[in-house]
Amino acid sequence: MKIRKNQYVGVRGRKALFFVQMLWAMCVLPVFAGSVPEGEEAEYILMQNGDLWVFPDKYVSEKETADGEFSVKTIDGQSFVYALSDIVSFSHTLELEMPSITSFKFNNKFNDQVFTDAEGEIGEDGIIRVKVAGIGKWLTPSFQLSDKLAEVYVEGKRQNSKESRLRFDHPITYTVGYPQWHILSASSSTNSETLEMRPFGRDYVVRVDFLTDHSTNVPRIDINTENGEMISSKEYYLDATITIDGAGVFPSMGATSVKIKGRGNTTWSGRPSLKNPYRLKFSEKVKPLGMKKGKNWVLLANRMEGSMLTNAIGLKVANLVQTAAPNHIVPVELYINGGYRGSYNFTEKVGLANNSIELEDESHAVLLELDTNYDEAEEQKFRSTPYDLPVQVKDPDFSDGETELTLAMVQEQFNAFLVALEQGDDISPYVDIEQLARYLMVGEYLCNVEYSNPRSVFCYRENILDASSPLVFGPVWDCDYNYGYNDRHRYFMERVTYDFYAPNHQKAKAFIKDLREKNETVDRLTYFLWKDFLGDKLSELLDFCQDYYDYAKPSLLHDKERWVGVTDYAQQVKTAQSWLARRAEFLFQGLTVYEEEEEGLAGDVNGDGSVDISDVTCLVNIILGRADDSFGRADVNGDGSVNISDVTSLVNVILGN
Repeated sequence: MKIRKNQYVGVRGRKALFFVQMLWAMCVLPVFAGSVPEGEEAEYILMQNGDLWVFPDKYVSEKETADGEFSVKTIDGQSFVYALSDIVSFSHTLELEMPSITSFKFNNKFNDQVFTDAEGEIGEDGIIRVKVAGIGKWLTPSFQLSDKLAEVYVEGKRQNSKESRLRFDHPITYTVGYPQWHILSASSSTNSETLEMRPFGRDYVVRVDFLTDHSTNVPRIDINTENGEMISSKEYYLDATITIDGAGVFPSMGATSVKIKGRGNTTWSGRPSLKNPYRLKFSEKVKPLGMKKGKNWVLLANRMEGSMLTNAIGLKVANLVQTAAPNHIVPVELYINGGYRGSYNFTEKVGLANNSIELEDESHAVLLELDTNYDEAEEQKFRSTPYDLPVQVKDPDFSDGETELTLAMVQEQFNAFLVALEQGDDISPYVDIEQLARYLMVGEYLCNVEYSNPRSVFCYRENILDASSPLVFGPVWDCDYNYGYNDRHRYFMERVTYDFYAPNHQKAKAFIKDLREKNETVDRLTYFLWKDFLGDKLSELLDFCQDYYDYAKPSLLHDKERWVGVTDYAQQVKTAQSWLARRAEFLFQGLTVYEEEEEGLAGDVNGDGSVDISDVTCLVNIILGRADDSFGRADVNGDGSVNISDVTSLVNVILGN
């Protein structure tokens, strides 16, 4: 195969090339000042348009200069030919100042199970070492480079700060270079003996030390109630102190005052001697285990046989799908008044709070729960018309006299939404359709039969006095009756092909079915959500099942000794991975296939409806970091990155090439 580089350029092409070179001269600092990375001898070919082609000697069989051309033949039969008039230099001694990574960290904002930012130490040896306190080994790094025009690659694939996600259970090599720099390398395919051009630049090796790999058990929480009284009621709090030992992974907490009471429905027994779930309330906002500050927290007992992993997995799905205000899970060992109570999940309490549903202004916000338990006070609940849904107002509390909102307001507006839904009208004026699609996707995937009871179905509005404030479905909560759970207390064994929206006599089932099927936009969004999920996100979910179990294993075994459980959780992990993978594939195969929508006029970077020199100016400013890609159209050539090559493509569009 023979590949010619920049030999023949037409009149328009020469104009475009000259214009790009001029822009490149304006944008790029001189690069001839450093040293070539140690390792291999190579031929460096620098082109006038800024391209750099690197050929390691071990891959070269022949080099020749003849007839105004310089050619390189490789050991696998490829031939690269360059016009001498386009070459600045070709030599073994070319020195380059390479761009570098100036900072590297894992920010908790972009990593759902990492609660404390993990800063990387960049060594002179090119190794970046990071200690991470978090469950799960898929991470999204945040990094900064010495040059805004530089790019980062892993195995030839572009990496974007705060976006790209990889599994860091092994060292990962990051290459930092410019988009015009290429090196001939062995194919990334292990079964291929061919060579391919890949990004060239400075290499860094990222090594992540996961603190969970060194732990002998999960964090320990000690709660001592006043006078040693055991918790026997969901109605009133007991005064207590709480101490948290982070077990070398998460931050610890010294003795702190807290109030504790029972919580839950099916899992609450009312008998202090049994394993029960609890609610914690602090007088001030605290950050237990490094989680986001909040006053209200929950200890889930996972009392049902076989349920020790179900909430952790379900809430991980909610985070991966990016549902509204997803909860987080940390397994803990709980001791009350010195006595061991078992392995629990520590998580946020669903509510209008900054560690749960964070809103800019809560003064006119409403949080609803659809739940057949219907156990709130009369002034906090109503039956909907239509669908006869049991609706409970969790926030605000109308009895405290601190809100101008009324139950009648909430009821009237919620019913207006349901009328539109039942009649098949457009519900987008009432509901955040995108979050609805995400919420329904999670419920269908996990076979959450609680949706159609209904139980633990949450939704909220930030401002019910503002017609433009939509109803948002979420957070996802309570995964005890998911995953094909049956009357033999077994999970992940049945309902892989279960039709979540099958006709049912329950009015709530009709409500859920109508939400999914009476709006084509939900159908369309669901298809693209699944299309996105079936890649790395599904892989991350399956890996998380194992990662979570590996960390929680000592606690699960300890709990089994205390409460005589029969579930083999090591085996359940494998069963869960299989069930989740098969159900994902089944659901995706049954979806209506939609085509990607056009994103506007090609080359219209600034979104003004035309393509001209103003778009070039806008694009250069985006590359230099002086402007944002407001319309998402800066990637003119569609290669997944935004760089000087997009300027070339844009100029060719303008010139009609």
